[in-house]
Amino acid sequence: MPAPGTGTIDCQVLAGRLQHTASSAYPLKIISPQAARTTFVDGSQTALHPAVSYVLSYGGGLVHGDRIHVRAAVHAQCALLLLTQGSTKVFRKGARTASSNGTGDQTVQTMELSVHQDALLCLLPDPVTCFAGSRYHQRQAVDVHPGGSLLLLDWMTSGRMSRGERWQLDKYLSVNLVTATAPTRRLAIRDALLLEDPGLRTRLHAIDAFALLFVLGPHLTAVAQRFRQDHREHRIRPFRATPKHASVEWSVSEVSEHGICGVAVRASSRSTEDLRAWIREQISDLQMVVGESAWNMYL
Repeated sequence: MPAPGTGTIDCQVLAGRLQHTASSAYPLKIISPQAARTTFVDGSQTALHPAVSYVLSYGGGLVHGDRIHVRAAVHAQCALLLLTQGSTKVFRKGARTASSNGTGDQTVQTMELSVHQDALLCLLPDPVTCFAGSRYHQRQAVDVHPGGSLLLLDWMTSGRMSRGERWQLDKYLSVNLVTATAPTRRLAIRDALLLEDPGLRTRLHAIDAFALLFVLGPHLTAVAQRFRQDHREHRIRPFRATPKHASVEWSVSEVSEHGICGVAVRASSRSTEDLRAWIREQISDLQMVVGESAWNMYL
């Protein structure tokens, strides 16, 4: 029996058919609807077999002290989209006297992910929303094999704005690690964001959402190129998006470490919905890779 709060996902192609398996234990729940390959006008299909898994929690959020751990492996010829249904709400300390698997000083969510050759992993959750007084630690570690591709979105909001909570969390720590597996294991990317200053509300008064994207690997060449092209056209870093998403400010930088190539994008906005719409527009070329069925589940 799996430990509480743990889940596993595996995608591989056997005899030309997608084998997509998932398991989870309370308070974690993983739902995997079926996605279909897209057939184009010329009769060809998307090169990869799409798979979609929603990573959810009972009650619509993470209670203080919860420990969530997800492992996923994506093998050759597969494209896995890891999604959520609504923002990941992190409840404050004291919302419940005991969590489902013991009390703790903070809520923790970790992901250990592996992307094999000629495979694609897209981690595209809704943003994390930390309630006032909450403490949250997130760690996402991805092993990328030669020829593997990764689209990782890590983003958060200022809190429950409808209740006047803006940057009133006690602590937020998000760590992203991308490791190249060949010829030897080498850490290619390490990015960490720590928010713990009691003066956050004053310092970040003009921002309601942060986002970080890594667009890496051969299957995401078109997506990365769109970011590069927009950057070349503006020649300013950071710069505002188009008037359609005027509140979004973003920057782009190249990634080329130990055989892992692509771009890293950072963005912020006064509007969570404006930032969401901008991200979806910028990565819209992903639809041609994963197919219409999986793309519509993301939308």
